[in-house]
Amino acid sequence: MEKRPQIWIYAIVCTIATITAVGFGRMAYGILMPFMKESLSLSYQQMGMLGTSTAIGYLSLVLFAGILAAKWGSKKLVVLGNLLVAFGLLYLSWAQSFFACLAGMILLGIGAAFTYTPVVNIVVGWFPNRRGMMIGFVISGLGLGSLIASALIPFFTAWYSDNGWRYLWLVFSIIAFISAVVSYFILRDPPEVSRKTAAKSHSFLRDVYLNHKVILVAVIYGLIGFAYLIPQSFLFSFILDTGINSYSAGQLMSLGSIMSIFSGPLWGAVSDKIGRKMSLLVTLLLGAVSVIIPIGFPTYLGFVICQFLWGINVVGMLSLIQALSTEQVHQSYAPVALGYTTVYFAVGQLAGPGLGGWMIDHFGGIPPVLFLCSGLLILAFLLSLQVNKKAVQVQFVLQSVEGQD
Repeated sequence: MEKRPQIWIYAIVCTIATITAVGFGRMAYGILMPFMKESLSLSYQQMGMLGTSTAIGYLSLVLFAGILAAKWGSKKLVVLGNLLVAFGLLYLSWAQSFFACLAGMILLGIGAAFTYTPVVNIVVGWFPNRRGMMIGFVISGLGLGSLIASALIPFFTAWYSDNGWRYLWLVFSIIAFISAVVSYFILRDPPEVSRKTAAKSHSFLRDVYLNHKVILVAVIYGLIGFAYLIPQSFLFSFILDTGINSYSAGQLMSLGSIMSIFSGPLWGAVSDKIGRKMSLLVTLLLGAVSVIIPIGFPTYLGFVICQFLWGINVVGMLSLIQALSTEQVHQSYAPVALGYTTVYFAVGQLAGPGLGGWMIDHFGGIPPVLFLCSGLLILAFLLSLQVNKKAVQVQFVLQSVEGQD
C-alpha cells in the first residue's frame, strides 16, 4: 500500500496552485477590471464579455479534464494548467485591445480547467475522510487570489499609473510559473487502482451523467456559478460609484477576500461534522441576504457587512457543493463527477458576468444585478432542500489512519 503524504504539505501546495489558476487567473479580474476598462476604453458590456470568455475557456475543457484525471492521473494536468495560466497572464500584461484581452482570458479559463479539477481529485484521493476540509483549503485560493490583487493594485497604480494593472498581471504570471514547478516536484497522484477503476468510460453515462443525484447537485452548482461572479465582477465598481475612494474600496474588497480565505476550511470542517446539506443551506441563505444589503444601505458600513457575510459564505458554498458532487458516486468516479457538475457551474458563469454587464448598461446601474444574484441563490437554496443527506458509501483505496493525518 502506498504511503499517504503529509496532509498539510498537500494542503499548502494545492492551495497555491488554486491561487494562481483560479485566484489570479479568474477572481483577480474583478479587481483589475476598472483599471483595464479605463486604460483600454472599454464598456461594461465588453468587460462583462471578458469575464464570460474565461468561463468559455473553462467550460470547453473542464469535463475533459475530469476524464483525463481519472484515466491518466492528475499531477500532469495540474502542472500543465499552471503553465497555461502563466502564459495567459503574461499575454494579458501586453494586451492592447479588447480582442487581445479576450484571447488571454480564454487561455486563463483553459488553464484553470486543467488545474482545479485535478487538484481536487488529488486531495480527495489521498484524504477521503477529510474531503470537506481539504477541498475547503484548496478553494480558499479564490479568496487569497482576490486578497492579493486587492492589496497590491493600489500600490501598482501609484507606482506605474495607467500601466499598474499590466505589471500586476506580469507578477502573477511569474508566481504561476513557480507554482507549476513546485507542483511538479511535490505532488503525487493518488493510488493507481482508483484511476483504473474509473477508466471504464461506458460506466460514466450510467453512474455519473444520468445519475439523478449528481444532476441535482449539478443544477445547484450551476445556479451558484451564475450568481457568484456577479459581485466579484461588479461590486468593486458599485463601491466606487457610491463615492467611496479607490483605496477604501480596495480595503472593502480585501475584507471579503480575507473572510473567504477562512470560509472554505471553516465550512468544510463544519460539514464534516454536521453534514453537507445543512451547511450548504446556511451558506446559500446568508449569501443571498448579503448581496442586497448595500442596495438599501450604500454606505461604508453597509459594504462592510455585505463583504463580511459574502466572504465568510461564498467559498464555503463552493467547497460544499464540490464535496457533495464527489459523494454522489463511487470514489473512483469522483473526478468525473466533479468535472461533470462543474460544466453546469461554468455554464452559469457564462451567463453571469455577460448578462450582468448588459443589465448595467441597459437598466441603469449595478443594483438590479445584485438582486439577480440574490434571487439565484434563493433558488439554489430551495433546490438544496431536495439533496439526499446520505452520501454514497464507498470503499476507499487508502485506509483511514488518523495518526498520519
